[in-house]
Parts: sequence; C-alpha cells; structure tokens
Amino acid sequence: MIGSAGRVQPFRIFFLSAALDAIAGVAIWFFAALGIAQENLAGVPIAVWHRQELLFGMIPAEFAGFLLTALPRWTGREPISATALRTLWGLWLVGRFVHGAAAAAAAPIAAFFIGLLAFNVAYNVVAAHDRRNFKIAVLLALFLLGTLTAGTQPLDAAAEYGSRLSLAAILGLVMTFGGRIVPSLTEAYVGDSANLFPRRLRKWIELIAAVTATIGLAAWVAAPTSEGTALACAAAAFCQIARLSQWRIWRTLTTPAVLVLQIGYGWIPAGFAFAAIEALRPGHAAASATVHAWMVGAVASMCLGVMASMIRRQTGTAFRSSVLLSAAYLCVTAAAFARLFAELFTHGHGLWLDLAGFAWVCAYALFLVAFGRRLLRGGASD
Repeated sequence: MIGSAGRVQPFRIFFLSAALDAIAGVAIWFFAALGIAQENLAGVPIAVWHRQELLFGMIPAEFAGFLLTALPRWTGREPISATALRTLWGLWLVGRFVHGAAAAAAAPIAAFFIGLLAFNVAYNVVAAHDRRNFKIAVLLALFLLGTLTAGTQPLDAAAEYGSRLSLAAILGLVMTFGGRIVPSLTEAYVGDSANLFPRRLRKWIELIAAVTATIGLAAWVAAPTSEGTALACAAAAFCQIARLSQWRIWRTLTTPAVLVLQIGYGWIPAGFAFAAIEALRPGHAAASATVHAWMVGAVASMCLGVMASMIRRQTGTAFRSSVLLSAAYLCVTAAAFARLFAELFTHGHGLWLDLAGFAWVCAYALFLVAFGRRLLRGGASD
C-alpha cells in the first residue's frame, strides 16, 4: 500500500477504500429499494445513511488519495509520512465502522478526518507560499463545517444547511480540480489544444464562471427555493457551459478516459439548471434531480476518471484503451441518467432506481477489477 521502494503513495489505500465504500454505500440503498434491507439503519432512515456514507465516507477518501498524492508535486514539500498516512486512514476506517453501527456518532469522526486533511493542505500551501492552492484548504474547511452541522432531514429541506454546504464545498473542489485536469488531459491525450477561445477571453470566462458558481451554490445552500436562487443558478449554469465549451468535448469522443471527465463536468451546469427549475416551481422533483445530477453525474464520474488517470500516471501504466475502464465509465454515466429518470418519471422508485443502483455498483466493481491488484500490490496492471 505504501508503494515501490518504500515511497509513500496515499492514492493506493484511499482509492481502494473509496471504491469499496462506494459499492457499500449504494448497495445497501439498492437492497432497501428491493425490500431486502430495513427502512432504518444504524438509527437513521436508510436514505440518510446512504447519503452520509457517500458524502462523508467515499468522497473524503477520494479527495484524500488525490490531494495527499498531488500536494508534494504542487508545493515542492515532502510527502506525508507512512505513519501519518496509516493513522489518517485508520481514522477514516473507524468512522466508517461507527457509521455502520450508530450513524449519529460518526459525524464528529468524519469531521475530524476532513479537518486533518484541511490542516495538512493549509500547512503545506502556506509553507510553500502557494497562494493558488489555498482555496482548496478553504473549501475543505467549508466541507468540515458542513459535516459538523449536517442533520438527518431530506437534503432539500429548508433547515438542512449542513448537508447542502457539504455538497456545495465538494462541488467547489470538483470544479477546481476539473478546471486543471480536464483541459490538460484533453490536450495531452487528444493531441490538440484544449482551449477554444483567446487567452484574454478564457481568463474572463474562468473568472465569471467561478463567481457565478460561488453565488449560485451559496444561494442554494441558504434558500434553495427562492427566486434569487433561481436567477443565480441559471446564471451559473450558463457560465459553466461556457467554461466547458473551451475544452472541445468533440475532440474526446474516441478517448473514453478523457470523455468521462468532460461528461462528468457537464453534469455541473445540468445540476444548476435543475436547481433553478426547482426554485421557480418547487415540488416538481427537480430538487432530487439537482442533488443526483451533481452527486452521481458530476462527482462520481469525475472522481472515477481522475482516480483512473492518477493511478496510471503514478504507476507508469500505459494510457491505452481499456475495455474494463470504458465499461466502468459507461456504467457510471448510465447510473446518472437512470437516477435522474427515477426522480423525474417514477418519483424516486421503480425500475429506474434499481437500474441506477446496479449500474453504480458495476462501475466501481469494474474499476476494482481493473486496478485492485495494482492498488494492493503495486504490480503491473492487466
């Protein structure tokens, strides 16, 4: 798990754990939908347990694997020690066991884990005078605050500020990483510049997209059904589409490893659009569509693609076409559409929901088949 020649490689243990947790967090909801599992789990409704497992288990593990691996290259600082890495992972694992037994007691442990990750990022970027990456520490701090204040109400409930803040912080991180990774991978693997517009215009697009997304997410967290939120989210959707259009998605249609990132990012403006619709016409399933467009479409797709790319980069695996990974990307995209259809057409029940759960589990299972042995042993990939 540490890596060849004793090198600390945090992505190994955290990506493996995140994939296993992703399967567990959705499989239990899938079983509940089929009537196999109980309606309450570890003292909370199973829908809440499922949400918290993904928000405060899977996603923090994915971020930890990515950030702890990338941070030394970004800042020029020393990587995390093997002892600190094992301790941090142990804390994450304890949080998952506690969440399985008594969900209400797991939030402080998850918050402590996220807080340590935020401190590590802040300490290193400050020490390296790396102002560019300080916003990552700020977003992690907001994620920490959301974790501490998350409740057990539906995420679109007016008072469920903590869970919405957590998701907003997660989206902020995904947009930050996406803005770096998607265009660079498009240029590297497609062999063409990923930027369509002149440099000066690109700067304005990036700035306006960041500002409108911040305002839109802040409004959604504070008042998801207000008219002001509708306007802010509509503006954010338009600006995120403009940002995405710079990256020439049509150049990646034959490169699944890059295409999944482009499609994943495309779910961000879709989520903003659904949020605007819900604010204008509450109660038309757009609230759940917003959450699942962001969680299943954007976050899961982007994380799956980024994890695969980082594993290949860090382990020297050839970046070639992979049937297993292409199938995983197809499954996560199918899960996003099926989950959206479940909300819009069957009110979150029925065959579409079952298909969404099955496709999600298949996506992460295929990822583990493709990379599990390499993550465990550091050996050659199949």
